[in-house]
Amino acid sequence: MELAWWHWMVLGMVLVALEMLVPTFFLMWFGLGALLVGLVTLFAVPGLAIQLVLWAAASLAMMWAWLRFFKNPDRTRAGQAKEGVIGVAGLLTRPVTETGNGEILFQRPVLGSDRWPVVADAPIAAGAKVKVVDVLGQTLKVEKLGG
Repeated sequence: MELAWWHWMVLGMVLVALEMLVPTFFLMWFGLGALLVGLVTLFAVPGLAIQLVLWAAASLAMMWAWLRFFKNPDRTRAGQAKEGVIGVAGLLTRPVTETGNGEILFQRPVLGSDRWPVVADAPIAAGAKVKVVDVLGQTLKVEKLGG
């Protein structure tokens, strides 16, 4: 049994379309691999075994590239130890006063949230860049960057 180039193209389009129905982001790579094999068989006619090996290799390579380079595993630090937060910088959106807590805003979520209540040893004005020096339960202790 020989598979023509258009068989692979149809298989690839069906797998990519199924990805829209099953949001696992898993079928996409097999669909793209099938489309690649379809392009290869359009210009050269390898045997079925070579086509299947090429499909598996292309699919796995694209899945590996997605996991390695494009998917960002550090998008949130939820569930991590406090040592992973020490030294992370943010912007004070509410000032730290002697009698009240301030609030920090991070560019990326830290410990599951991009905003946290903060305390400091000395008052710090809103708009200042600060870094985390400790985690005190549900509050972060910060100090002004640069001293």
